[in-house]
Amino acid sequence: MLLQAEMAGTDSGTTTAEGVPQIVATEDVLGGDPRIEGTRIGVSHVYRRYVDGDDTPEEIAAGYNISVAAVHAALAYAFGNPRRMRAIEARRRAAYEEADRLTAEDA
Repeated sequence: MLLQAEMAGTDSGTTTAEGVPQIVATEDVLGGDPRIEGTRIGVSHVYRRYVDGDDTPEEIAAGYNISVAAVHAALAYAFGNPRRMRAIEARRRAAYEEADRLTAEDA
């Protein structure tokens, strides 16, 4: 589903008229989390590098081999949907904590 401005649609590999990749979510890729269309790069991946890693959009684009426009689309989605981003981060954190707990039990 296309998520740019929460519009309904399909993951058809299209871009906007300006050539900016859309933000999409499909259940079979990244567990349904929003991502840059045509990639497995999640909005949360881009957002974390920008916020936590202090990377510039240009550095993020180079690191993922995507356009700077795609980075900006992901960041616009992230900043425009803070509740969804917090939910994704909470799921990620819970998964890491569970993995740590299971690893500690095996030791």
